[in-house]
Amino acid sequence: MEQKKKVLIIEEELEIMRDLQEHLIEELGLEVEMTAEKGILKRLSEVKFDLLLVDLMIQPTSYDQDDREVNNIQFEGINWRKTGLEFIRRLRNGDFSTSAGQGTSPNAPVIILSAVANDSVSDDDKKTIGVKDFVEKPFRLADVVEVIKKN
Repeated sequence: MEQKKKVLIIEEELEIMRDLQEHLIEELGLEVEMTAEKGILKRLSEVKFDLLLVDLMIQPTSYDQDDREVNNIQFEGINWRKTGLEFIRRLRNGDFSTSAGQGTSPNAPVIILSAVANDSVSDDDKKTIGVKDFVEKPFRLADVVEVIKKN
């Protein structure tokens, strides 16, 4: 039996995360975790995620559909207000893998999800940090599925 690919969604908007999670499970049969779950940076050192979907700009709090404040995951030592690129650089530096080879590989594919225009991140930056693709918000769930399929 083939093991399901594991995907991590790092996104501040709870509804987007839930919709993506549901859609990726239904359409592609993936195992999906999201940043609404506690201790995600620790999970990166324990679990080998096969793909990361990362929002470039994450705030420490966001709001649900009833306009209630939701405390996003504690991003230990990462300035998410600045950019998700810092997280990706730390991933590439091996900050989330262990010496025993456990955890998410520094080479794990990353797809950026962002309302910031694709051209706001230079091609050199994308190449340097190994971004596989870029999906601009707002997006259709089917578009994200297609990007994942081609990567």
